[in-house]
Amino acid sequence: MPDPQPDPQHPHRGPGARLTGFTGFITGFITGRPALIVVLALLLGVLAFQGARRLGINQELRAMLPDHAPSVVRLDAAAARLGNQSDLYVTIRSPSRAANIAFGTKLAAALEQRDDMRYVLFHRDPSFFKQNALLYAKLGDLLEIRGRVIAAIQARVRRELSAFPEDEPPLADTELHLDETELRRRYHLEDEPPAYFEADEGRVLVVRARPTYPNTDISRARGLFADVNAVIAATDPAAHHPAMDVQIDGSYALHTRLASDLQRDIINGSLVAFALLLLTVAAYFRGLRAVPLVLTPLLISAFTALAFAAAVYGELNLVSAFIFAVQLGLGIDFGTHMLARHRDELARGSSHRQAIATTIATTGVSTAGGALSTAFSFLLLALAEFRGFTQFGVVAFVGILVAYLAAIVVLPALVLVLDAVWPWKVRSKPPAGSFKRSDPRPVPALALTVLAACLGLGVLGATQTAKIGFEYDLNKLDVPDDRTEAELARTREFRGAVGKVQSTDPTVVLTEDLAQTRELHRQLQAIHELRHDEIAAITGLPPLTPDAEPPPPKPAPRPTPHVADDDPDDLEFEVEPDDPRFIELARVADDHAKLAPETRAALAHYAPERLREMDDLLASVLSIYTFIPELQAEKLAVIRDIRSRIDKKRGSLSDDDTRKLATWDRYLEVDRPVEVADLPAWVRVQFTDMDGQVGRFVALWHVGPTADYVHAKRIHEAFDTLDTSRGPVPAVANYYVIPEIVDTIAGDGPLVISAVFGVLILTAFLMFRRVGQTLFVLLTVVLALLWLAGLFVLLGWKLNLFNLIALPLLIGMGQDDSLHIIHRYREEGPGSLRFVLRETGGAVFLTTLTTVIGFSSMLFVQHQGLRSLGWTACIGMTFCLISSLLVVPSALRISEWLTARRR
Repeated sequence: MPDPQPDPQHPHRGPGARLTGFTGFITGFITGRPALIVVLALLLGVLAFQGARRLGINQELRAMLPDHAPSVVRLDAAAARLGNQSDLYVTIRSPSRAANIAFGTKLAAALEQRDDMRYVLFHRDPSFFKQNALLYAKLGDLLEIRGRVIAAIQARVRRELSAFPEDEPPLADTELHLDETELRRRYHLEDEPPAYFEADEGRVLVVRARPTYPNTDISRARGLFADVNAVIAATDPAAHHPAMDVQIDGSYALHTRLASDLQRDIINGSLVAFALLLLTVAAYFRGLRAVPLVLTPLLISAFTALAFAAAVYGELNLVSAFIFAVQLGLGIDFGTHMLARHRDELARGSSHRQAIATTIATTGVSTAGGALSTAFSFLLLALAEFRGFTQFGVVAFVGILVAYLAAIVVLPALVLVLDAVWPWKVRSKPPAGSFKRSDPRPVPALALTVLAACLGLGVLGATQTAKIGFEYDLNKLDVPDDRTEAELARTREFRGAVGKVQSTDPTVVLTEDLAQTRELHRQLQAIHELRHDEIAAITGLPPLTPDAEPPPPKPAPRPTPHVADDDPDDLEFEVEPDDPRFIELARVADDHAKLAPETRAALAHYAPERLREMDDLLASVLSIYTFIPELQAEKLAVIRDIRSRIDKKRGSLSDDDTRKLATWDRYLEVDRPVEVADLPAWVRVQFTDMDGQVGRFVALWHVGPTADYVHAKRIHEAFDTLDTSRGPVPAVANYYVIPEIVDTIAGDGPLVISAVFGVLILTAFLMFRRVGQTLFVLLTVVLALLWLAGLFVLLGWKLNLFNLIALPLLIGMGQDDSLHIIHRYREEGPGSLRFVLRETGGAVFLTTLTTVIGFSSMLFVQHQGLRSLGWTACIGMTFCLISSLLVVPSALRISEWLTARRR
């Protein structure tokens, strides 16, 4: 290779050029100890890889909010008080209910032995509730039973004392008709909890277990999933029934499957992106030598960024989960530009030392500008409260800076080390500045046409931006439900067995003690039980949702006790007029059948609009007081009176009445109220917190899609805090983070976008010190974003909390292309546009392509939100490339022409 002379117009070129300042220092450092630099870099990469292996992925939406966010603080408080609130369900299916019960009993016993299970529910003994059935009846029903007893006894006494017994009703018509079957049917005393979670007449049974850790702890959930499957296999379903099928259902199964799918998608997408990057680099540089030269520093920087994330965050959130593949696409830009320029300088006859100096002094500057502007654009995401922005931005900032340093230092050292054993032969190129320069004087018709077309498309996109919607339903951003009809049917069976509402995670209200739990339970249960038209009467507002059925007719006034002529079941009565105690109890029963006065007073604290919302949204209420009957003292007074009256008249009752009464005498033996401590263990264990205290929370379930922002915000605003006599009580739910996330993004978005644009303008101005060329960079990015907006409207796409992150990224990354082109143009001078586009334009095309490849790894995932981020980034970067290759050269050409005209 001939030894060229220094270029007088470009003193940094040529082997004889004197290396001074920072360029000389860096060049001397690299060329003096290249092997040491490579060894240290490889050691850093190995250590970073080991650190990156500890990095996990948190799929919870709460991971996208800071720890001090109100919903996260409440979730942490609930977790500290109650522990895990998600259940693991094992569904057993076979044609035989007996076989299902036998298998479920053995499986439940085996699961109870595990240390990672707080409790296991399978058989729920209902005997306690049968023994206390009359306490769980309504006070009005008990008074009706008492009236039936009084009326029957009075009728029998009248017959016995009548002088004309033949005129009295027949003896059969004065029977009590109070056998157990009749009472349980007539007064709904059979409504105690069923003994098993079952559906389809026992052909489907469910074992319900509460693990000690949440379903979002993926690594432990996977281990639990495998262990429970092993226990199922050891219990041998086929031995109980050849057609028995057993599987794990519920959130643990769902989260484990989604985590495995996401991990597979990340690995597959990253591998595909990495393979495409290898092929792209090899194809561009027309050889395999460039592959290790570019990718070795790149992998070191990517692993370093992941190790940093593992040390600082411990885990990635759902948005930053693909940071590795994205980091590959971003970081490869610097190595590509540096290696391409180094190769070109070698082709012009420079030595490796001079090629390194020239590359650092020229392309290194524009690369530094692009790296710093992109890095700080990412870092500005840390201004956001939304961790989807913050974590992605900080990790990308570290990765970009390390990638740039690796491209400046490690890549040249690696070139020197590799060249010592595998000399690099490049095709010769003409000396720098020897290309033919274009004449700026002719009217740039093509440039004017291209710029006008680009501006026109930008204006068209600007007119469409208001039409871009926002996707508030997170169900549409999740993994699509591709279950078969048979799988959906199985899910419906499982949910029917455990309760369709209760099979989902609840809203939890933490209370201070049992008294506050009881007060809160009463008011929420009243809201739930009142009809919509009754709430409308209280609030004075029309109901949001009409009642499905008309209200039952008001009962007619009841006459004095007598026996009906035709049907003894139509026995009508009223309380004894000479007993004021029971007259008062009847009034109390009537008051509580409508709305207890103290509950009505509590509901009055809520604004009418809010109370109507609460009524419309509340689907179910559960607390320890679901199992504690109300008005127990009043009910016990009625039960004692019934028992006393029957005991006094037992000798005069008919044999049939005596036989029937014997079936429910045990119900009349209840003589003390039911307290929390009296409840069966299988009830209390469900309401025991981590401190061993019982009943200090109320669980709520709501109607409607809780993953929809609009609906979740309605629920959040209606139930955020609930009023009690001792002050407000906060509510918490996993889906409360949804409105907080969207509201946070709405507040962060303008701040982040403005800050990123500020970095873009500042970086361009500091590099070029010219307002016009700074505006060229700004125009390039703005037009690309406006074209993207028009495409969104054309395709019917919406912004969402995932693809929204691409917008500040596009601003930061999109300016790189124009920075490189303008910087190389300033280096080569007027008339060099064709040369610049041929050399730097090719590198710009390659770097954009590699960035698109990095983001394209998201296109292979099932998660629709991440896929939308991938599409937005890929198309946006493509538009940035097109804008850089069309708008910037057109603007520079027109600028040349205007300058020539002025001269």
